[in-house]
Amino acid sequence: MNIEQEKIADCFMVGCWQLDDRSWKALSELDVERTIDTYLAWGIKRFDTADIYGRSEKLLGKCLKGRSDCEIWTKAVFFGAVPTLQQIQYKIDSSLRNLQRDHLDCVQIHWHDPSLDFASTFEIFNQYLAKGKISQLGVTNFNTTMLKRALEYAPIKTHQVQYNLIDRRVETSIQALCLQHKIPLIPYGSLAGGFLSNKFLGVKIPPAEGEHCRGFYYNHMIAKHGGWSAVQELLQTMAEVGQKYEMTIAQVALNWLKQQPGVGTIILGLTENRQQIKTDLEALQKPLERLDIQKLSQRSQALFQQVGDVYSYERH
Repeated sequence: MNIEQEKIADCFMVGCWQLDDRSWKALSELDVERTIDTYLAWGIKRFDTADIYGRSEKLLGKCLKGRSDCEIWTKAVFFGAVPTLQQIQYKIDSSLRNLQRDHLDCVQIHWHDPSLDFASTFEIFNQYLAKGKISQLGVTNFNTTMLKRALEYAPIKTHQVQYNLIDRRVETSIQALCLQHKIPLIPYGSLAGGFLSNKFLGVKIPPAEGEHCRGFYYNHMIAKHGGWSAVQELLQTMAEVGQKYEMTIAQVALNWLKQQPGVGTIILGLTENRQQIKTDLEALQKPLERLDIQKLSQRSQALFQQVGDVYSYERH
């Protein structure tokens, strides 16, 4: 692997929600090991999971045991009341045990209810930072007001948000705040659950919501932002741009996203499809020209509405 390939691989992280067999197709442990090995062979050494992703942490811990060259980022997810010290300790200890690590590379905090005060929670996480049990603290799905408050309590190093050519709520205000504080945006949903791909160009009706999480989660997102007909118009424009560069629609989506201000590592949902892994990584071999970036942005802006701050309608 040459230096250029290593640089490209470093732009991506594997999203491992797909290892939660309660929500996605169940993969055997052998298939998971083979898939992880494929990503490693391509030079991708960062993996993203969460304490609520079912068996995801345990599978990653098993597959990456002893791999100090790999990073596993997890999330501490908080719904309902402000957690106690014991509840936070349980989360951290469980993640350490599941991932088979003596420290956590990065813990990203998801705080569902903005009306609850998270000062005491961040104080406890600061103690874990000081002890070396957590190397880095991030947040996920914090709106602008929440992130401003969080920065008063802890050294926030990353912010994981949904960001793609359909959902650009990040551009309303959180992007500017992250740029101001040099906090990289870590986009998930970069391909809108796979809808931003050639597979769905010309498809008149989106898949039923019961198909898998793509249908449930991303159909809802599309409905909130402009509907399926708008997606089809966007896909047509993306296909036209892709033809110019001999790129797929998914490659165009990733290339556009990487060129947005403040974007750091892009999360790619885990897939067994080796060809898809290859084409995703090849998306950044040649940057789209500025005029084509503008064309895509303007088309997206004309087709989709942006409803509030990041993670606005998802809280309800």
